[in-house]
Order: sequence, then C-alpha cells, then structure tokens
Amino acid sequence: MVSRRASSVQYSAIREVFDKAPKNAINMGIGEPDFGPPESARRGLAQAMEMSLDKYGPTKGLPVLREAIAEILSATQPGITQENIMVTCGATHGVMTSYQALFDPATEVLVPDPGFVLYSPDALLVDAEPVPYYLWPEDRYEPSIEHIKNLIGPRTEGIVINTPSNPTGSIISRQAVRAIAEIAADHDLWIISDEVYDHFVYEGEHNSFLPYLDNAIVVNSFSKTLGVPGWRIGYLVAHRKIIDQLAKVGYYSLACPSTPIQYAIAQALPDMETYIKGKMVEYDRRRRRVVELLNRIPGFKCDLPQGAFYTFPSYDQDLSCIELANRIIREGVVCIPGCAFGDAGDGHLRFSYANSMDNLEAGLEKVAEVVSDIPRLDPAACQIRKGRPC
Repeated sequence: MVSRRASSVQYSAIREVFDKAPKNAINMGIGEPDFGPPESARRGLAQAMEMSLDKYGPTKGLPVLREAIAEILSATQPGITQENIMVTCGATHGVMTSYQALFDPATEVLVPDPGFVLYSPDALLVDAEPVPYYLWPEDRYEPSIEHIKNLIGPRTEGIVINTPSNPTGSIISRQAVRAIAEIAADHDLWIISDEVYDHFVYEGEHNSFLPYLDNAIVVNSFSKTLGVPGWRIGYLVAHRKIIDQLAKVGYYSLACPSTPIQYAIAQALPDMETYIKGKMVEYDRRRRRVVELLNRIPGFKCDLPQGAFYTFPSYDQDLSCIELANRIIREGVVCIPGCAFGDAGDGHLRFSYANSMDNLEAGLEKVAEVVSDIPRLDPAACQIRKGRPC
C-alpha cells in the first residue's frame, strides 16, 4: 500500500499528454523555451568541470550565485542581500519546500483556478487542503480581491499567486498585488508568489511581491530566462526570519543544488537581461500570430496574453476539453486540456508558442482541420461551466 498522500494526487495531466503524443508531433504543449542557454552559461559549465567543482555545496546555494541574484534584485528592491536568497532545484522544488515549511496538516491554502498543476497537489502532499479561487477571462484572469476575502477562514494559512500566469498569460496589477499583500498581513497569511515568467511581459509591467517579504516568499527559476529547463536551478527570496527554516526543510529533500550548474548560472547572470530581451521580439511576434490564427478557427476565442508564452483559448465545440485535446493530439499536435489547470479551465485548451513560427502555423492549421466537423453548442443553449457562461 502507498501512503494516503501519494494516492490523493493524480499524475500530472501535462505529462500524460506526452505519453499519448505520436512521434514527431508538433509540440505546442510543454512550457519549455525553444532557445538554448547563452554562450556565457556554456563556458561557465565547462569551466566548472575544469575547476573540478564536483563536490557538495552549501544547502542555501553557492555564495557566488546567491550574491549575483541579490545584486540583480536589489537594483529594483533595495535591501535584498544574499541572506534573503536560497537556491533551489528549479521552481518546482522551491514551491514544495515553501509548502513544507509553512503549512500544517488540516490547514487551507488558496490556489488559483485555472492555475499551474503543482499548486493543489503540493497542498495535498503536506496534508493541507487546497481551496480554489477562481479566475475569469472577463476579469483578464486577475484575482478578485472580494472573492479571496470571502474564502479566508479560520484554517487558511496561505495564498498562492502566479504572475505572469501559466496557463492564462495574465499579469496582476500593482493595485491587486498591494491589496493581496494587505489581506495577507491582516489575516497573518503567507503568500507564495510564483514569478518564473517575470521577464516574459509584453503589455504592462511585471508587479512582484518582493516588496512584501514580511508575508511573502517569491519563487523564481532560470529555466525560462536562460533557456535551461533541464539544468533545474531556481531560487527563493524570503525574509531572513524564514530563510533558515526553508533551508532546513530543503536540505532533507535535496541536500544542496548542483554545484557546477550553479557556477555556470552565476557566470551567465550578467548577460541575462540582454539575452532575454533579444528573444522577446520573436516571442511577441509568435504571440500575435498564434492569437490571430486561433481566432480564425470557428468556435475559438482567444484574448491576447499579456505575459508568459501561452494562449488559453475557449471553444464552443460540443466536447470536453480532454476529448478535444485527445483528438488534436492524435492528429499530431500537442496541446493541454484546460481542466488540467482546474475546474475553471474546462472549455479551454492551452497552447504554448515556444516553438518555431513554421511549426506554430502548421500546428494550428491541423487544429482547424480537427475541429471543423465537430458540432458546436447552440449559443442559446450554451451550458454553464462552473457558474460562468462558456
């Protein structure tokens, strides 16, 4: 028998999709940049090997990397030092470590719906209860402050934020960030803010929870910004009052992050801003083209995402999102059913545009062919999906 915790969670729907995909399918599913790391990162990794940096390192991460991260962050948030930084094995490890350090069994954690696939299972794996707060397209997927307030009860200990959002591509306004921080302070809640797409913002600006570290932990990663998802390096930013507790918990799941990879990332950080800016022109071009093509498909509706590299179109074909995604996958295009991200994602699909323009256009042409003969819902008889019109 396995533990109750293990049996309480499902295998990630995103991973299941890839098991079904035919060979040579066009990948519009995974959140993985299609560019590789800058040359400085490659050189840094080679240097680490030449320097025999193959021993264990500190649990919080190499000082050279923590200092480099702090230097970047302190340019916009003065006062952050390496003592606020803990290096993690990607943002995935950072989120789970935060849950383990902060939330007790039988407590509640507010999680976005639709939201990334980690947030609810991570709560269950620490014997806490995930409570969804719903995000809606008519609000540009920005959290409703009143909705969040109404969900807070005596067992609530935290709230998870993701900005820019995976899967919706939305960003949270400065006013909403401030309001959520005030709610957390008033109710003695922890905020876990997943900001791994902070450099992928096309409209408006990224608004971080870094100014609110008294009640917030900010999770980030180099997977997207440096094109190194397989290197598995990220970091947490937290108040000094909690960073030692996070490190203590992190030790028992990881001991320490990879020493040579940390060194390589530290060598690349001076180039990161210039490097990612050079990619954003192309990502913006893809974003606009993919939205244009999705909106040409009868029954599909897609708003222009503000950040990240995902689109989250709704559709009115008379199929569940799982059935529709499976049909599309069988025809050689990988996409993710919206319900993988929560109940409010039903009636949507997620498409990543981290792929070449040729592949994106060919993939969406196939999508249009797949849905062309599927009956559509009559608008007059449109079903109510989770309390909102489809």
